[in-house]
Amino acid sequence: MTHFVPIPESHSAQVAAHNVASSLCSDRPQNAVNPLYLHGPTGSGKTLLVTRLTEEVSRRAPGAAITILQAGDFEAQLRSQQQGTASEEDEDLREARLVDLLIVEDLQHLCPDNDRRSKAIAEAFVRLFDFRYARHKQMVFTGNVGPGQLPRLPLRLSSRLGCGLVVGLGALQEASRLAVLQEKAQQRQLAVSREVLGWLAKHLPGGGRQLDGALVQLEMLTRQRRMPLDIAFVAAHFNEQGASSGPTIDGIAQRVGRYFRVEPRHLQSRRRHQSILLPRQVGMYLTRKLTDLSLARIGEYFGGRDHSTVLHACRKIEEALASDAVLSGAVRQLQADLS
Repeated sequence: MTHFVPIPESHSAQVAAHNVASSLCSDRPQNAVNPLYLHGPTGSGKTLLVTRLTEEVSRRAPGAAITILQAGDFEAQLRSQQQGTASEEDEDLREARLVDLLIVEDLQHLCPDNDRRSKAIAEAFVRLFDFRYARHKQMVFTGNVGPGQLPRLPLRLSSRLGCGLVVGLGALQEASRLAVLQEKAQQRQLAVSREVLGWLAKHLPGGGRQLDGALVQLEMLTRQRRMPLDIAFVAAHFNEQGASSGPTIDGIAQRVGRYFRVEPRHLQSRRRHQSILLPRQVGMYLTRKLTDLSLARIGEYFGGRDHSTVLHACRKIEEALASDAVLSGAVRQLQADLS
């Protein structure tokens, strides 16, 4: 069974998911909070939490029918269903109306554009939602931001998504990253000191996937070196790797945070305090200039913002550079340090 490390950033979401499973496996599933909407930045553990939820339901109610859909695939499945072409994914869409538990992940990808096609997708999704809701069929949704902040969803859909319980998962902080690393290292039977794991937790901010990747590299280094790893050796490896692959979004956030004396985690939050707003915009601007990441990916990292917000931030910084000599000098220095 999937093991979920208990960390404060996801405690409320874990409790909510467990309550959904308990209610769904009871004699009165209509008492559950429906729908449950989980949101948080990449790496905060949404998919892992959903996986654990499905495992718990399957264990406690083996006969329960569960369907998991990706919001980004909804359009293709809907189109092929209308055209009468059959596939396993289309069958999932048809079964989604009546299964005991429907999970739809990454709602930010549901309506890619503000056009007729996206409106048709939204309407089909509303019909699916209303059909299940009227029959007390449990639904769980995930997204990088809350339902009211999804930019291209019509109000009638976002209001439905928010009519149940909306729970946020925070980006992992250093203490939680260390706890996750320790747990995963123990599962892998990887003999690495707490000091080495502590260095990784501090210098490689990110979520579960990044931490998994770091542990894979530690395993490789352990086999190659055949002696206990120390901080100096591990730091040299990861610093060299970072230098050879160019600046990363995590590295940019850390450098910008140090310059403006702002915690990098605040740049990834939803806070709009003036002391955070400018550094966050600078971080977006530099990430767009120095990496190949899409506007959507940049926005997702910096607090779950949409691509138009990132574009606005970049334009605002570009305009300010032409008139603000202090800011211009700061951005040039940051870019030189990161390049």
